[in-house]
Amino acid sequence: MNIKFNNITFVLREKRDAEINSKYLNDNGVYAKPFPITTTKYNDVYKSYLLNHNFDYFIITSANALQPLEKIILNSKNFTKKNIKVFAIGEETKVKLNRKGYENVLSANNNSMSLYQLIISNTLDIDLGLWVAAKNRSSDLEERLIVKNRKIEIFEAYETQPIIKISRSIQNDLVNYKKINLLIFSSRNVSITKDILQKLNLFSEVNNKSTLLVNSENVANNGKSIGWNNVVNINKNFTKDILDYILQLSR
Repeated sequence: MNIKFNNITFVLREKRDAEINSKYLNDNGVYAKPFPITTTKYNDVYKSYLLNHNFDYFIITSANALQPLEKIILNSKNFTKKNIKVFAIGEETKVKLNRKGYENVLSANNNSMSLYQLIISNTLDIDLGLWVAAKNRSSDLEERLIVKNRKIEIFEAYETQPIIKISRSIQNDLVNYKKINLLIFSSRNVSITKDILQKLNLFSEVNNKSTLLVNSENVANNGKSIGWNNVVNINKNFTKDILDYILQLSR
């Protein structure tokens, strides 16, 4: 695959992440634009009955969970220390937890199956875990853990909501550019992107000239299963490594 300078690369993430990532690409010679696709709404942790519980470990399947996790730690009536075991979905989330002072973080390989295996290997059925999760999560992690007699509570701490309306500028670029790269980091966002384009009657046209750049085999498989023609998995643990790989392809 060869990314040319006259292509356009869209970064389909939350607004701030999309802006930061597209700026990095632009600063290094690849023309990119942010394509904000979701926004996050947080629930009030102070009203959660879970503050009265003692947990043996936490489960984090998105960096979006870090903010509510911090509130749980700070406001728990049962003094919870940051040396509690935390299972993170990937290495990048682990690094963010470490920077916040969490000392006992185990990271999976950016997919729910490896996270499940990690939890099963490092917990007992007498332990109680808390999954700080999204309300609209798609993972079957909960069912798998229950089958293995793991006791977990789930706090639906946030909800990612799709941004359906996109700017006229983005719409024009989707039509006018002959080659398009779409950088997407989750299966849900791959599906949201298709829904947005279908509502604009642009999916077929964009699909025929686009390369979907994703960060895991699971996301790649989901993209292919719902009809994306050209999907490339950039198998890197960190966002910067993914962006640098895209830069290498442009040279």
